[in-house]
Amino acid sequence: MNVWKLTAANTMSKETTEPVPEENRRRIRITKVFVNRSDALLYSGAKKVRYPRIPGRFAVGLIADEGSVHFPKGARVLVHTAFPAPTDGVEKRDYTEDDILLRGYTADGFLRDFIYVTEDELSLLPESVSDEKALLIQHIALANAAVEKLGLQRGEHVAVIGGSMLGVFICRLLIYRQISPILIDSDAKRVEFARSCGIYYTAAEDDTLLETVGTITGGRLTDNAVCIMTGNMEKHCKTAVSVTKPGRSVAFCGQIDHSLPLDLNEILRKRLTLTGVSVGTEYIPAAINLVANGAIDLSVYRKQVHSANDAEAVFKHFLSMADIPVNEINILSLI
Repeated sequence: MNVWKLTAANTMSKETTEPVPEENRRRIRITKVFVNRSDALLYSGAKKVRYPRIPGRFAVGLIADEGSVHFPKGARVLVHTAFPAPTDGVEKRDYTEDDILLRGYTADGFLRDFIYVTEDELSLLPESVSDEKALLIQHIALANAAVEKLGLQRGEHVAVIGGSMLGVFICRLLIYRQISPILIDSDAKRVEFARSCGIYYTAAEDDTLLETVGTITGGRLTDNAVCIMTGNMEKHCKTAVSVTKPGRSVAFCGQIDHSLPLDLNEILRKRLTLTGVSVGTEYIPAAINLVANGAIDLSVYRKQVHSANDAEAVFKHFLSMADIPVNEINILSLI
């Protein structure tokens, strides 16, 4: 099989190896992989990773062995990004290590022809959900996890700081639940795209922010906030704390690989509850239903499909751009 590996910063190689069957695991033929700027930052070395590493965090594929009752041969599946770190249950665990691993980041990813995974790491895809839509399901699941963490009520205002794909999905889920999101970002293009997706409350992340939020909320701060771990994260964190009412909650959503400063004095003064949301695996079934039922409109995203052999060129292209268009998804095809 073909395997694409990062062997060092800015160095990628294609290898041919024979996959070794693993007991009690399904053999999956990877067909498509969704890649974004995070993959490019791993390629460049800007995000630290242990080499060699197979990139690719989000993938769909086909059951390539004889299958089972629940996962028959040829079935289309979403392969989960997050999975429990292996343990034999006997050796003392190193608690400095992650208990959940992420494909394409802290574990080898999906940019290879075949992978062996347990059935717990698979979700069947209905015919109504295309491969392209399925590649975004784990983003929707993570967005759903963030919304659930906050325990929101209808009619509340929630600040969503960061207009990335994840931020837009969170806003769409809030609107679906009759909760009012306010998308906050300093990038005018992201704000404009959010408005085109039906997110009617937006605010620039600048010196006028609190005044704008007060106008939207009737002179109050937001009931809660979700801070997306992307872009200018230090500024986003400060914004999330500043716009949230005293005694309420802020959820920090996503993954980062470095420390961020938080104003603990302000957090204590406002009696805020902070929560972290980095994995949404348990919400994948709900996310599949949302997409299958059309509750989340994904038609606003244009797709760019590339050969897996062009992965390195795609990563270099990402790195050459000031910002990847927020309405574009890039897919590497392995078939």
